[in-house]
Order: sequence, then C-alpha cells, then structure tokens
Amino acid sequence: MPVNEEPFPSNAVTSKPLEFFEKPLASAGRKHDFTQRLPVGWKNTLEENDQQWIGKNLFLRPTELAHKLDVWWYPPHLPGPDIKCAPAVGSYYHKRLFLWMPRRMWAFDFKCPSCPPSKSTSLTSKGLYNRVRNVIDLKDRYYLAAEYLECPTCKKTFISYDTRLMDQLPDDLRIRFPVVLTRKFACDKAVVSLMRARTVGNSPTALCGDIHELHSEEWMQRTVTYLSDCQRHKKMLAGMKCVSVTYDNPPSFKTPPTYKWFLAVYVRDVWSRLPTLKASLTSVYGSILKIDSTKKITRKLQGKAASSASWCTNVGNERGEVLLSLLTTSESLSNLEKMAEGLMNRYANANQADPVVLYTDRDCCKSRGEKSKYQVLFHRWEKLRVRLDCWHFMRRLSTVCSNESHPLYGTFMKKISAAIFEWEPTDVEALRKAKRNELLLTGIKNPSPETVNRAVKKTELARHCRRRTREKEKTIQSIESVLLSLRNSTDCLGVPLFRDGAMDVWNVEKIHVECIQDPEDVQLYTKVGDLLKGGVSLPVFRCGRGTTSLESFHCHLKNFIPGKPIQKNVVNW
Repeated sequence: MPVNEEPFPSNAVTSKPLEFFEKPLASAGRKHDFTQRLPVGWKNTLEENDQQWIGKNLFLRPTELAHKLDVWWYPPHLPGPDIKCAPAVGSYYHKRLFLWMPRRMWAFDFKCPSCPPSKSTSLTSKGLYNRVRNVIDLKDRYYLAAEYLECPTCKKTFISYDTRLMDQLPDDLRIRFPVVLTRKFACDKAVVSLMRARTVGNSPTALCGDIHELHSEEWMQRTVTYLSDCQRHKKMLAGMKCVSVTYDNPPSFKTPPTYKWFLAVYVRDVWSRLPTLKASLTSVYGSILKIDSTKKITRKLQGKAASSASWCTNVGNERGEVLLSLLTTSESLSNLEKMAEGLMNRYANANQADPVVLYTDRDCCKSRGEKSKYQVLFHRWEKLRVRLDCWHFMRRLSTVCSNESHPLYGTFMKKISAAIFEWEPTDVEALRKAKRNELLLTGIKNPSPETVNRAVKKTELARHCRRRTREKEKTIQSIESVLLSLRNSTDCLGVPLFRDGAMDVWNVEKIHVECIQDPEDVQLYTKVGDLLKGGVSLPVFRCGRGTTSLESFHCHLKNFIPGKPIQKNVVNW
C-alpha cells in the first residue's frame, strides 16, 4: 500500500513492493521531472503530456501519495493568450484523472470474495494498480486509476473496481463510480445513458457517430487554440527580431471505438442493472388485461434463433403498460401455461386483486357452455371475464365486403361502429357547448347545431367523450338492419359491396356480440386531466377497452429490432 496510508484493519498490514515505483533521481538537475514519481506501469499507459501534472499533484514523492485524496483530479488550465514562451503542445491536450480508492478514501472494509464466508478476511492494500485505463466520455477521454487489494489468507489480488468488490459497497459509494468497464476500454455512464432511450433512430451506430463528432470537435477546438498561440508567439518573436523557434505538431485525432463496442457497453450496462429491471418489470399490475400475439417479431430473428419461435405473445394492462412478453412455437395451452402460472403467482405474491376483464382477439368463448381457452388458462382468477376486442370483431364483419377499396366500404364500417357503440350524452353535450363558445369567439353569431356538429372533430370526441356498447339485442338488430340496407348496394360500375354469403358470415359472428359487451361493474375510462376549450373545462379520458395498445406495442417492437423480416421461400412457376 502507498506510504502515509493508515492501515485498515490493523491485522491486515502488508509491505509495499519496492519494485512498484521507480527509484528517485540522483541528479539534482532533473529534480523537477515529476514523471519519476509515477509507478512504472503508469508511465506506459499515461500519455507523456499528462505524466508531469499527475506526478506533481497526486504524488509527494516516488513512494508517497498526496495527503488529501479526491476522486477527480483535473489538469492545469489551458495557457492564456499572453504567454511569453513558446507554447508547449502537451499543455493543450491534457486529460483528467478519476482515482478509485474506496478503502483508502472511505476506510471501507472489503472482504475477500474467494474465501468461504465463515473464514472471509479483510483485504489489505497492495498499492496502486499498475495500469491506467482510458475512459470514453461525451467530448473527450479521461483516465481511470484504482488501488490493488490482496487477501492475506488466500493471497489472491483484486482491483478496487472488481464487480465482486463493487457489490459490497453501499449504494451511496457505488453510484460514485461513473464507468462501465469493458475488456480494453471503458465508457462513462453519461454515454451509456444516451442509449437507454431505445427509440427509433437511437441506435449504437447513431451514438457512435455523435460521439465521434463531439470528440473531433473538442480536438479541433484545442488544436485551433494551440496553433493560434503558436502564430501569436511567432509574430511576437518577429517583432522583437528574435530567432524563430520550431513548434511541435499537434497530436493526431484518436478515433473512438466502433458501434459494435458501444452496443457491447450497452449490453454490459443492462446486465449490471438486470435485478433492478426485473423488479420494475414484474411490479406492473392492472385490473383490465389485454393479451395479443403477433408473428411480425419472430420473423426478424436471425442466426441460430431464426425459425426457433413462431409467435410473440404480450400481456398489457389498461394503462398501456406491458406486463410480460413471451416467444412460443404456438398459441396452445401447453405453451402458454407456464406464462399464465407465473402471472397468477405474481399477483398472489404481491397481494394484488385479481383482474376482472381480459380482452383478446380470439378464443373469447366456447359453445355448449364450456369455458374459453383463457378461462382455462387463468383458472385461479374465478371472476375474470373474457371479452373480444371490438375492432377485431368489426374486421371479421368486414370480410363480407368485396374489397376495402370499394366506395361504400367506409360507409359500411361507420354504420357498424355506430351499431355497436353509443356516446355518453353528457360528455357530448359538454363538448358541443365548448365548440359553440369557440365559434362565438371567432365571430360566428348564433351558430346552428349543424355548424357546431361539423366543428367537432373525431379526435376531440375520442379524447373528451366516453362511449359504451349497446345492449346485445339492440346491437344485433342494428347490425342486421345495416346489412339489409346495403345488401343490394353497388358502385358506379355495378360492383356489389357484399360478397355472396354475407348473411352466413353474420350468422357465424352473431354469437360473439355478447363477447363485446362492456362489463357493467367495470370502469373502462380513466380521467387523466382537464383541458379548457371555449371557457369550458373538458375532461381528458383514457380508454382501457380493447387490445389497441398492444397492437401499437407490436409495431414499435418490430421497428425497434433492426433488419428485415425473413420471408419464406416462394417458388414462382
């Protein structure tokens, strides 16, 4: 351990290896060469322009560290414009140093991670680690130095930033370490945090380009400052008719690592936070669940994982949060059984109330009074009611149309939606009042009800008004009347709107009208805020009905995974 360090604990004192430091200079002419204070290994890993100031500030003499240690050590400031001597190129490209010595600075008692817990002994200091690492920061690089620790029992050595030692530190000390370590380089956590927002366009390639741009800009600014000072000094010598001097060339720009390295750093950061991520992901609950599966995700699996799964199943709640994701080969009960048991255990272990509604796009009911697939799957939730997503129900009815480009297709879908849903009268009246006041403010006097209705937008209806499903019998009658009224409809070319057998499709889907009914004792809308329009305060609602949020999540997940979907081989005859 370095000299002037208080031994901690008293029974763990070790002698400092003499060969760790170079011998002090005997020549008095070189007494200001502070590089001789550095450990031997530091001189091989530190750049020459940083060895002087680090040796001067961090060490009192070749065998003694400074009395007052800190984690951050900053180099001297850049030379000013009023310099009288020739600019030294090294003084313009200094890098700061991060010193990590928890045992020395905070007297933390590390235990040997290799010895048995019953015989675990305190680690003793073995001096400074004989290597300084380069850390990639946002605009530049800095050095990482650490202490070397040894177990007096098993004689094994550890670096102070070893993961096994970092896990022993309390949270307030562990968070002071700002580095994510890799095999060769290291990365500052400020860089890693930029990759945590995994949105479209925020990729390791984009981050590598941004870091390259910031590093090159910082290098360019330092180079311009150095060359400007050289030019100023040259003019000063010429004005004084002095002999000109030769100036050193600025150092070449060091390119940051590739995008693959940044991706590896991100993976290491996620791995280090895995327990926290698991805890946060498994602490999401809800009373209204949605379940949906897609094949768009599994088609992007590459390499050995290709064709290993066919479906990606997700479960979400009424707030748009995803409870879990699962890759399976099929949607059978045997493949989803473990997922369902784990989800039910999660609710039971957290003493959460059982969900009351589950929305799905298929397998909502079974004939002859039998239980549906999801009632069998989540058998411990006895009060769970399975409901069919209304949008998928409408998509099933749209198959009676000849094609979606038919001029009457939009009219048909609007009528089907109006046959299923009805708006809350009080919410609609409040929105109309707000829109009428807005029209009055624009200068329209006494606007008619038709004018007010035309001013109401669909997005405003969805945001400020609630709607509910009509009664079962009324819904069946309304849909049948729509089908009968448009049964003989054609476009201007005589193409019919419906295919043959449209009523047969309706007779099959009629049994699912009961599956799309809103549960009477479940509140599907949540008020998330208020918005002032025309002097009227309108509530902003969030709807928990259906599987739309999972459909959006599937699109985001598909775009998040790079590459193109694997297409099956198709033989063209």
